[in-house]
Amino acid sequence: MLPIAPLIFRYLAFFLVDTVDILPHCGGKDAALGKLGNDGMDTKLASGEPRALISRNHLLHNARLIRQTIGPDVKFCAVIKANAYGHGADIVCDTLLNFSADDIEPPLVDAFAVACLDEAIDLPPSTVPIYIFRPVENAYVGQQREKLETAIRRGWILTVCSITAAQDVARLALAVGRQAHIQVMIDTGMSRSGVSPQHFSELMLRIGDMPSLRLIAVCSHFSCSEEADNPATQQQFDLYHHTLEQLSAQRPLLPGSLIVPRSSAAPIRRKPAVGGHSSSPGFIRHIANSGAVFLHRHTHLDMVRPGISLYGIDPACHPCLDRQLKPVLRWVAPLVMIHDIAANTPVGYGQTWRSPRSTRIGLVPVGYADGYLRALSSVGITLVNGLPCPVVGRVSMDLITIDLGPAGDQAIGDEVTLLDADPLSPASAYALAQLSQTIPYELFCRIGSRIPRIAVDPVDVPIQTQSQSDAA
Repeated sequence: MLPIAPLIFRYLAFFLVDTVDILPHCGGKDAALGKLGNDGMDTKLASGEPRALISRNHLLHNARLIRQTIGPDVKFCAVIKANAYGHGADIVCDTLLNFSADDIEPPLVDAFAVACLDEAIDLPPSTVPIYIFRPVENAYVGQQREKLETAIRRGWILTVCSITAAQDVARLALAVGRQAHIQVMIDTGMSRSGVSPQHFSELMLRIGDMPSLRLIAVCSHFSCSEEADNPATQQQFDLYHHTLEQLSAQRPLLPGSLIVPRSSAAPIRRKPAVGGHSSSPGFIRHIANSGAVFLHRHTHLDMVRPGISLYGIDPACHPCLDRQLKPVLRWVAPLVMIHDIAANTPVGYGQTWRSPRSTRIGLVPVGYADGYLRALSSVGITLVNGLPCPVVGRVSMDLITIDLGPAGDQAIGDEVTLLDADPLSPASAYALAQLSQTIPYELFCRIGSRIPRIAVDPVDVPIQTQSQSDAA
């Protein structure tokens, strides 16, 4: 890990520069705002209740940085699973589809990726393709069939990893009267989901015999791409290419329906062969996640799938001067009570913390039910009026207590920063993840439904979900 202190002054200079100008490309309230200034996260929106403030400026900055990294010919699939890593999928989709970043016109992405069908159903209406990454299984159990039929009608791209799953989707497509869009995932080393390389060609041949299926992409997933020198990434990449080359050797045997015509798929970059690897086939090849976007650029192929980096967190899980990502989320809550306690006074469940001196205790209305990790009991750091205030005692279900010190100007109603957007803050996602022995991903994804996500710069406006749109 990089030491935090030596980076502070260089990062201060970075965060003092103008934020990216964003122009709304939607009607109504946003359009009336015109060109937006550099106000950053409008903390006034958090007055009175806990909220997660989502900076559109920072989100667009990160999207632009990713675009610059991958170049104009590689497709950009934004991963928005788990409610956009806890940031609010409706806000993230709206921003990436309807706002511009400098010279990049909307939409800023070519596709979205979610984990499951329910996440796709809950999204706002989208003008770009949606990939569903949970492999199809048990297609006829419970409400799964109805959801899969919805996906087929809307042209979402389903993931299949077995002949049985492909047959199930093909039958449902025939029932619906639409071709089902699919992608095949290869297991190149995660040992999680995906068809084995040994069975890939057989699966592809069988898919080619099913005219109700339309192959859009073939993908895999890196396990260690955030580590620049880990040989596993290159090993996975080589296995992925070798598996595709084996299929290519059988191409004369493949039905023409197996390959998506270029005219019906988005343009695909034909890269020069890298290390003897062949250029792009008719389907979209994608394997690069956030780590590979920045650390293994030869793996970009036809499309990349950045997730955590889109939200301003470096894939290495510590600040990095080479990749000037800006954290998008800031979690705040009001200070609702202050009281004086004497030295040696116990605080919280189990009386696990006692004050070493006379001090003032502040009460903040969030707890582990809201996603503030219990692991941060007596180790977490918050900010009040810009000053660090430690969490003392156990994190409760709905409340935390913080040490305001024996003297200070804090007052009831002051804003408490629980998770800071400054990457060098003692309350940053990096710092809190280290204190709680986890990763920033979990901190964001644990933020619960009781915490409203509010888009700032510009002010949030109501966003219609896909299900609401269908009902209308």
